Amino acid sequence: MSDAETKIINFRPPRRILAASWRRSGTLVVFGLGLLLVAIVALNWQLVPGNTPVVTGTSAPETVRAPRRVTFISQSRTRVLRDQAAAQVAQVSDYDSNILRQLRGRAADQLRSISAIRADGAAPYEQRRQQIVRLEPGLSPASVDAALQLTDDEWLAVNGETLRILDENVRERIRAEELEPRRSFLLGQVSPNLSPAQQALVSDLVSLYVRPNVLVNTAETDRARREARERVQPVQVTVERGDTVVRQGDVLTAEEVEKLEALGLGSRAINWQSAAGLSLYCATLILLLCVYIYGFHAELLERPRSLLLIGLLMGGFLVAMKLIVPGRPWAAYGFPVAAATVLISNLLSTRLAVVLAAFFGMLAAPILGFSYEMVCLVTVEGIVGAIAARRIERLNAFFLCGLLVTLANLAVVLSFRLINMDYDVSGMVNLLISAFANGLLTAILTMGTFSLAGPLFGLTTMLQLLELAHPSQPLLRRLLTEAPGTYHHSIIVGNLAERAAEQIGVDSLLVRVGAYFHDVGKLHRPYYFVENQLDGDNVHDRLTPEASARALIDHVTMGTVLGRQYGLPAGVLRFIPEHHGTRLAGFFYRKAVKEAGSEPVDESRYRYPGPRPRSKETALVMLADTVEASVRAASNRSTRSLEELVERAINERILEGELDESNLTLKDLEIIKRSFIRQLRGVYHPRIEYPEPQELEPAQSFVQNAAEPS
Repeated sequence: MSDAETKIINFRPPRRILAASWRRSGTLVVFGLGLLLVAIVALNWQLVPGNTPVVTGTSAPETVRAPRRVTFISQSRTRVLRDQAAAQVAQVSDYDSNILRQLRGRAADQLRSISAIRADGAAPYEQRRQQIVRLEPGLSPASVDAALQLTDDEWLAVNGETLRILDENVRERIRAEELEPRRSFLLGQVSPNLSPAQQALVSDLVSLYVRPNVLVNTAETDRARREARERVQPVQVTVERGDTVVRQGDVLTAEEVEKLEALGLGSRAINWQSAAGLSLYCATLILLLCVYIYGFHAELLERPRSLLLIGLLMGGFLVAMKLIVPGRPWAAYGFPVAAATVLISNLLSTRLAVVLAAFFGMLAAPILGFSYEMVCLVTVEGIVGAIAARRIERLNAFFLCGLLVTLANLAVVLSFRLINMDYDVSGMVNLLISAFANGLLTAILTMGTFSLAGPLFGLTTMLQLLELAHPSQPLLRRLLTEAPGTYHHSIIVGNLAERAAEQIGVDSLLVRVGAYFHDVGKLHRPYYFVENQLDGDNVHDRLTPEASARALIDHVTMGTVLGRQYGLPAGVLRFIPEHHGTRLAGFFYRKAVKEAGSEPVDESRYRYPGPRPRSKETALVMLADTVEASVRAASNRSTRSLEELVERAINERILEGELDESNLTLKDLEIIKRSFIRQLRGVYHPRIEYPEPQELEPAQSFVQNAAEPS
């Protein structure tokens, strides 16, 4: 292989550029810290300033009357009712039939051990006494002495009486609170025929081996009480306009503090313990979001304006919810949180929008009073809006999104009403109105901001792409009339790339439109490109290799200029410089090296300016462009030849390092290869060679066709 060819196939193994990595990480850190700051301020700060200190247990400095009507969830009343409901739940107990049987067996073992100590006549009395104390510490000193001093017959009577009483008690159910009465009952069963010393010893032994066998199941009791708490619905309190909330000099109760806060008359005093907890809660959620973006949407780190859009939507809607929802329970049902996920789904990614819907539902939980129903409502609305907006091709699709959001809202509300057996008709009517308002606001907000958000944040909308893909688009019309060969080449590249894009799961419409416009720079000098040299005159035969290479490379620069003049969005403009990356104009470079002989040739004059493809979409168009040009130039288009051409073209781009920054995987490349080959086989399939017509055959055929009825 020659030096020139070695430079063309410039092997560059995939690598991370340290500076770019730090830049991406820094962008994500700034995004996370900014969103965290907004969330902490929104959740902790009293946004409406007041004059009255709202600290439970302090005296009110003045009489306060309600300036407006407000309904809110009273946490203090709800807490009291839930505590009462939990207190009414009886303890859950479990009966263990083995406890008393095991104790009876242990008593028998201990009695045998004491008998063995009694029989050891060689040991001193005090030593045997200490052995019994160590064996059964619960025995009283008098009982220990009696166990050693009784005669063998008296001791056997004690053994028998003790085991008899324990045997009769083994099937009884004894609770902890019933233990003492049960022991007293059993002691009353001791045979009166025994001596007082024997009776005292039997009583001590029986007391030691009678224990409760009905035990409290703490886990089940806690669960039952927790369920009892959850069955208690939050208590709504309504304060009418003009009502006296608190009188001067009164000690503020928890409920009065809640009323003041619901009316927006609370002070800005912060509960630092609560603030720390909420801050940690927000930090945890936002850290998880940043990790998700870094791992699954790393391309956003190259587009800071996209991250800014996410931050503004999440932070803005959180602040708006803080301003609107507290003190107005119905407002949570009508708050159009799905508008944010609809925009993100259509402008960025549906998968990202679904995750953000769940993230926002959890982040807004403190504003919603950590209500499971409301968190579910916000999350489900957001997810439904994101999925419904994945392909919006007409403006009326926004209203369809709004309708689906309304239906999701109603489904969640109805399910929780059925679970809680809440059949309040007037309340359901209000919630129905709020649900329809939610859907309508979602449609209006997204339709109003959709067209503005795209250009403002450098994003390409589906509606823009559909307009650009229309054949009547002015720049496409110019390409068709002034460079027809390039136009048809672009159409074929678009068809190749679009089908492959669908199979690897990237934006196929963006790929198709990008392919249509990737070579618009050839309008600057269309006759410099072989597909437009219809008369067979090749202008490059009269130019130096460097001039020819510059003419080819300039179509990238001029294409970007032309695209901006015609208002192409940034997402489409990226295809123009990235579809050639930083490759060499190989043919003219080799020609220059050959003509220069031993003189060095400046490689940089023959290299495209780049950048390399930074997304799967632009990399896909680079591959489709290369494959289409290779196949068009090939004389042999058999199936085997097509497979080799596609394989070689893609492998060259890999070895040149042009795909290093595109995020294409080896699996993606294999799918792309199969897709290209399948489509090219359909285009270049073999045709039947018909025989030449015999003399007079056309005339006969014409007469026959004319004679046949239509």
